[in-house]
Amino acid sequence: MSKNNKQNNSMFIYTALIFVVALIFIILAFFGQTNLSNLRRETEDISSADPVQTESAAEAVSTAQPTPASNEELAIMANTLSGLRVENENLKGKINVYDSLLAANGYISVGSIDEAENILNTINRNSLNDDQKILFDQIINIINEGKEQ
Repeated sequence: MSKNNKQNNSMFIYTALIFVVALIFIILAFFGQTNLSNLRRETEDISSADPVQTESAAEAVSTAQPTPASNEELAIMANTLSGLRVENENLKGKINVYDSLLAANGYISVGSIDEAENILNTINRNSLNDDQKILFDQIINIINEGKEQ
């Protein structure tokens, strides 16, 4: 009975914890939405103001020196941007490999074994992941079978 009671207590604690976290997220979302609404209203007020005032406000912003906090934020954004660029390049490389494998497979299906072989010669097998190696090996086997005939 004591073991069952402890399990019920732990389930109650986990449920309460999940409820509290969900409540915190709801509160944060509410205040975030309120802040966004206020910023939107301020932006609309500025854009509907006199063009002269808008230009002077833009000049004041452009001549203001960045604060240390904004420098830190800019550094964080620059690091994030750099990381995203590297990730983007890696994904483009993977897509190019898949495109090449798909093209080679297409040439094999229409009987152009030499074209498929030329495409596969541009791909480094050691740089492929396991799934890509499987497709690469299948295409190579088909090319070798076609040459034997």
